[in-house]
Amino acid sequence: MKRISRRDFLKLSGLLSVTTALWACTPETNLSTPTATIPTTARPQPTPVPEEDLIKQILGRLSYGVLPSEIEHAQRIGLNAYLAEQLNPASISDDEVEEKLRSIKTLALSPAELLLIKDVALPARELIIATLTRMLNSKRQLYERMIEFWSDHFNIFIGKDLDLALKTVDDREVVRPYALGKFHDLLYASAHSPAMLYYLDNCTSSKDGPNENYAREVMELHTLGVDGGYIHMDVEEVARVFSGWSFVNQRGERDDGTFIFHPETHDSEEKHVLGSRFPAGQGIEEGERLIEMLAYSPSTARFVSRKLARRFVADVPPDSLVSRMTDAFLQTGGSIREVISTMLLSDEFTASLGGKLKRPIEFMISAIRQTQAEVDFNSTLYAYLEAMGQSPFGWDGPNGFPDTAKAWMGASSLMARWNFSLALAFGAIEGTHVDWKALVKSANSPEEIFESLGERLLLTPMPESASRIVLEYLRGMDVDVALPSAGAVILASPYFQYH
Repeated sequence: MKRISRRDFLKLSGLLSVTTALWACTPETNLSTPTATIPTTARPQPTPVPEEDLIKQILGRLSYGVLPSEIEHAQRIGLNAYLAEQLNPASISDDEVEEKLRSIKTLALSPAELLLIKDVALPARELIIATLTRMLNSKRQLYERMIEFWSDHFNIFIGKDLDLALKTVDDREVVRPYALGKFHDLLYASAHSPAMLYYLDNCTSSKDGPNENYAREVMELHTLGVDGGYIHMDVEEVARVFSGWSFVNQRGERDDGTFIFHPETHDSEEKHVLGSRFPAGQGIEEGERLIEMLAYSPSTARFVSRKLARRFVADVPPDSLVSRMTDAFLQTGGSIREVISTMLLSDEFTASLGGKLKRPIEFMISAIRQTQAEVDFNSTLYAYLEAMGQSPFGWDGPNGFPDTAKAWMGASSLMARWNFSLALAFGAIEGTHVDWKALVKSANSPEEIFESLGERLLLTPMPESASRIVLEYLRGMDVDVALPSAGAVILASPYFQYH
């Protein structure tokens, strides 16, 4: 980039004020505070859009940033066909992204091989790189969003000792195979996952010392929900049911990190869970029976459906939609694909477009995807995610990263988003570069630049009042400064932060 003139430097110094003004002029705020104050409740008001723009918004909600090629593809085959394609990821070739991952050897290693690596953090680092690479490059965008959803639902903090290695196996053998399958199969795989058994301490649970951590969370967070009808006695009984569920690591066996059931430490006495009797003398089969009870419970159907609607539709999803999703869950034996399809084809989903705040990873990846930036996933990018509050697999509680805007709209988190927008736009992130001229082609005036970038980065135009603010800021700038300045302002604006 050419040397910045004093006039352009002064313009850049006003970027914070311009961005703040864009947030302040959204319908949900009425600020009389100085522009240095960051509004944290603003969002664009969802409004009806022309039919031709609707497909862009739907793709934007389902993806980590929609690309022109994807819009063209969806318009060519029709929205329903596109959704059917995304709901059947195996029908979409993803050879290019898998080729990018071929050099990451830890992704395919066995648990035993992962546990033997001297650099104990290497599997976790490489899993994070692979996850972000898939989000950025995969053509199976809805599938990758579902992977992230279930990784939160069955959260495992990757920083907990052996889970630095075992989470790679959980991602490969639990979350990815069943993300759009039957909920029962996903729950069953998670219950047998050494990473989960280690994270929630069930691997040391025995008849002489039952541990209640997994028992509590499998009902409160994975299935029934906190209001799902269980009491503390059920937690105690479920801990007994899952006693002896462990993996080959805990009692002197070779450390191969695979699931094992220890009948000698299992409590085989009679139990009562959720009103059902579990007779004495049983082993692993009573845990598998309990998984089936939980997986097909109406409370589970309702709890999971509400969580999905909260992630993909609204922070407070409409009860009407949750009810229909719950019915789809129960009628199809817990088909995740059918529940998602019910949600995507609903009027409530369409009405919500433009009103859901992107979580930090969604924001970062969509900014990189839609600017077509060259990127190197390195510690600098991770530092920005950490500042925004979402290090991949870094939530240490069992409830996973939050889904609502309130959790992500603190002043420091929002400022981190703005800082990232500015750094990405002006090439200040090591290994990352945006070719702005390629994006706008022959555009030269502020109006042309803003129109071209707005069409590329935003799924609907900014309101006229917001457009005036941006154009006034850009007017008179040298084109080499106006290009990244316009990009930074658009990315930092609420019109890009919400989808």
